[in-house]
Amino acid sequence: MLVTCGLLLLAGFGLQMLVYGNGGHSSLSDIPHLVLGRNLTPGHWPYVDRVLEYPVLGGLLLGAAVTIGSSPLGAFLVVVVLATGAALGIAWLLAQRFGARAWRWALGTPVLLFAFQNWDLFAVGALVIGLLAFERRRDRTAGIAFGLGAAVKLFPMIVVPPLVALRWAHGDRRGAARLATASVATFAVVNAPFAVYRRANWWWTYSFQSSRQATWGSAWFYLLRMVGLPVHGTTGAQVANVVGALAVVGGITWLVVRAVRNDLDPFAAAGAAVAICILANKVYSPTYDVWLVVFFVALPLSRQLWLTFCAVDLAVFAVVYGHFDGPVPIDVVRAMLPVLVVLRTAVLLAFVVRATERRVPIRVRVPALVGSR
Repeated sequence: MLVTCGLLLLAGFGLQMLVYGNGGHSSLSDIPHLVLGRNLTPGHWPYVDRVLEYPVLGGLLLGAAVTIGSSPLGAFLVVVVLATGAALGIAWLLAQRFGARAWRWALGTPVLLFAFQNWDLFAVGALVIGLLAFERRRDRTAGIAFGLGAAVKLFPMIVVPPLVALRWAHGDRRGAARLATASVATFAVVNAPFAVYRRANWWWTYSFQSSRQATWGSAWFYLLRMVGLPVHGTTGAQVANVVGALAVVGGITWLVVRAVRNDLDPFAAAGAAVAICILANKVYSPTYDVWLVVFFVALPLSRQLWLTFCAVDLAVFAVVYGHFDGPVPIDVVRAMLPVLVVLRTAVLLAFVVRATERRVPIRVRVPALVGSR
């Protein structure tokens, strides 16, 4: 399985290098674009004397990659090496815990297409470690992992409310408090030095994201237009912020109640939380699909749903990046992308429904005792 996953990553790297050119201006990955666009060079770090639209640990990772690699390509190669290690580590953890279903990670199209797109795999790795720790009732360790993951990409923090609710419902109030406190404190400790030392540069990340309007790959873009609400400009961004925030709060509140009533498995509750986060977000990047792959491993969902998810993921990649970095004309994007957004939304909703419909029994592989027959 690890060899297969390695070959998948090698194929993904080859795809990246097919497009890479013009000193990094032509690239599938976000890394070279960020290095060039934010004028990152050795000695210049995000949040210190540069700004970046990602949380602190993602920025530090990029700064370290630039320092080591010294160029857009060098920084990209550093991230490739680290992300490869993360992807193989995730595969190993999933195989140890869930057995043969870990092939869904090793063969997943999102891993092929987006392992080197950004630093999402580092946040996914922290999420997996946190969930495994939570399962073993190591709540403080789980909270630290979720906090560190959120400092790379914010989405791991979305799993904390339903998991805290599950601990509380099972009568372990101290465990619930440890999980909540550790996750928030870890995120705060990582961010505090930059928030104090270069507050304007640190806050720019969040002001930049709040100023973004609903993107054309999100369901909100089409829904807001259908009801006559603005989707462009400052007003469009404000509308998208309000609608997205209400959707996140409403969705997670519903999930907390559902998780407690149905006594959901923690992986099921966490997977539903991540899917709700994706659905509610005003911005949708195809890269986000890699966030959900581990939950197709962790949950005994149907192979048909998994294959549909991968097929839609591949189709969105072909249309979006085929336009940005290939010959796909804009008319094809305008015709195909809304259909694919509807299909992807339907898959995500089906995922949430199936993950939360009942407590999902998850088989654990128990190693045989030494000398047993």
